[in-house]
Amino acid sequence: MAEPDDETSASTTEAGDGDQTKPPGEKAKPPREPGGGGNRDAKKIAEVINFFQGQVHAGTIGKSGGAGGDARGGRRAATGRLDDEEIRRDLRHYCRPDAYDDAIERLTRDHVVALCGPAGLGKRAGAVSLLREVTGGQLVVLSAVSDFKQLSTRSYDRGSGYLIVNRSEGDKGSEADFAWRTVRGQVRDAGAFLVVTTLAEVDPQVQAVRQLAWRHPDSTTMAKAYLAERDLPADEITRIVERLGAELPMTEIAGALIRIRDGETVEAVLDSLAETSARRVRDWFDAHTTEKDLAMVLDVAAMAMLGEVTHREFEAQRAGLEAAMCRHGVIKPVAGRKKEAAEPGDLNRRHRRTSDDGLLVERQVVSRTSVRKVLDFRTETYREHALAELARRFEMPFWNATAEWLAGIVIAHGPVAEVAIGLGLLAAADFDEVELCYLTPWSKGEIGPHGQVVAVYVLWVMCFKEETMPIALKVAKHWANHGDGEQRWTAAMAYSGEVGSREPAQAIKQLWQLISSSGSGYEQACFAMAVLFGTLIGTADARKVLSTLVRQVHRVPERREHRVLVERARHVLAELLALRENQHHVPVTLLYVEQALEDEPDPAAARLERIALVSRLWADGIRCRPYRAEVLDALWQGLSRLDHVAEDPIRLATQLGEALVRALPADEVDDFYDDLRTAGHRRRLGSKNKTKQSNRPALVLLDVVSRYYRRKAS
Repeated sequence: MAEPDDETSASTTEAGDGDQTKPPGEKAKPPREPGGGGNRDAKKIAEVINFFQGQVHAGTIGKSGGAGGDARGGRRAATGRLDDEEIRRDLRHYCRPDAYDDAIERLTRDHVVALCGPAGLGKRAGAVSLLREVTGGQLVVLSAVSDFKQLSTRSYDRGSGYLIVNRSEGDKGSEADFAWRTVRGQVRDAGAFLVVTTLAEVDPQVQAVRQLAWRHPDSTTMAKAYLAERDLPADEITRIVERLGAELPMTEIAGALIRIRDGETVEAVLDSLAETSARRVRDWFDAHTTEKDLAMVLDVAAMAMLGEVTHREFEAQRAGLEAAMCRHGVIKPVAGRKKEAAEPGDLNRRHRRTSDDGLLVERQVVSRTSVRKVLDFRTETYREHALAELARRFEMPFWNATAEWLAGIVIAHGPVAEVAIGLGLLAAADFDEVELCYLTPWSKGEIGPHGQVVAVYVLWVMCFKEETMPIALKVAKHWANHGDGEQRWTAAMAYSGEVGSREPAQAIKQLWQLISSSGSGYEQACFAMAVLFGTLIGTADARKVLSTLVRQVHRVPERREHRVLVERARHVLAELLALRENQHHVPVTLLYVEQALEDEPDPAAARLERIALVSRLWADGIRCRPYRAEVLDALWQGLSRLDHVAEDPIRLATQLGEALVRALPADEVDDFYDDLRTAGHRRRLGSKNKTKQSNRPALVLLDVVSRYYRRKAS
């Protein structure tokens, strides 16, 4: 992992070179405090961010047809080493396209190739396959926002393969050709291999690196490979291939073939495909092009931004959208008609909204106390296709009204996750609109902290789609390095969640730069670093946060600025030790001890190593006098709830006690024992649970420390 550069500060330049246009129609603004920041509170905002993360883990965000996600339904880091199991999954049933042999030849000779073309062609799997053809060494995914300077100066390991997925393009023409020549020399001299995939077309002025216009593999060959177990007749394979068509993304094709292989009926699978959904949505819009159809189109537009919602909630928000459309001239008032007069058909609007030939449907949803009727799209994929059609068909007044309407919703109702999902899906169709009217102004706090949280949500939603994830990573990096103070805060929150989970090493580096270079407001970045650890918990990358923190806390403060950095690292440490997981409110560091990783060769040894590392952090927090009381209180609470996360809480408390004694200097242990016991006494006095049972692990840890001192005394 590239370590954070402690001497490098992120730029604090005001964002004067960007587009300063405000979203049209914004009239209401929440009150702001002098100097920015509004009524923002990092820990309160963490609650709504945790809400979003909870929806991710529950599968309501990132599902097929929603915000995206990989084919297995889980989150996959965008960078880092690929393990053998992941490579096997990517290459199982892999079929080579026509350009494959040419790519192998040039990769073998030049050590670098680029696969060009839109998303959905299977370029990632193709790149993994190419690298595995030329080397049996470690495969590593590099950041999609790696620039030419980083690629030409970084070190590459001999025999290793490197991959960049959907690299964000920068220079073009002769400048890009020169830069690629430098990168090619660096990779080839190191004896490594690099495959870059990009959404751009082939640049004819780049000659230093072979660029290939990538294509779909042959659909018939794919179908035969995936469906070999079904032993279907040739005419059935042909029919499936014809129905699949040539426009579907590779993940959609593979997912459909897997579902057929696993026993679903061919008709049910084919009817649910995105290409079919896109055509149905397009046909619906083609049939509703007159002014009298605008009410039905606005129903679809509102649903695309609101998601599943009750009739009453929908109609209240839908009225706001219609009013905004009137203000911006999209809907023209009828001359001479009284305001109270209803339009023809108003009395039957709910029925027309969910007619059999429409895009919307009424569903019944079981809640805790009742069965509710909600509106939703008839098929999940209709939502993103509807947004694409709206982006293709409507001009600026429509989008100005939409921006005003959504700003009003966020101001009135707070950070609504469904609004962010709608904007994230719209970004795939028209990112310029999303950036101009939402991401840029909202990240700057122009509609208050709630808007900043929604801007974070939008980037996170974009991380679930292959084609928008690199854009989200690039935006977060720009906010962190070139944004104003508000955008830097928004970037910190973005790096604490889905953006950080895609590029953990980059997130750690950017957050540490924000911590070290910020004046006022650095506390939010400290808190974001702690939350990032909670996001990464259960992955090997979580340790990188802890090891970075240990190194910074133990930095030798030779200069004044180093002393400032040490103090800020201690602030991060205090936030981390106090941070608790949502379900049982156990400190995340204690949960980390119990998290076993799938690829650990010796889980028992790894667990002891985690206990030693976590105990060292707790010891550092205990020794830091400004945070000592808070840290001891968090430790007692965590020990008292240890049974919620530990298979054997008494054993874990014993091991933690022994490790803490080893980590603390001998002259600190006595004070630690007394102060922890005092913290426990305060907790017991204020607790409704007066039994010792829940406090038993904490008492066991105290006993370990006591026995240690008795041995010392004797």
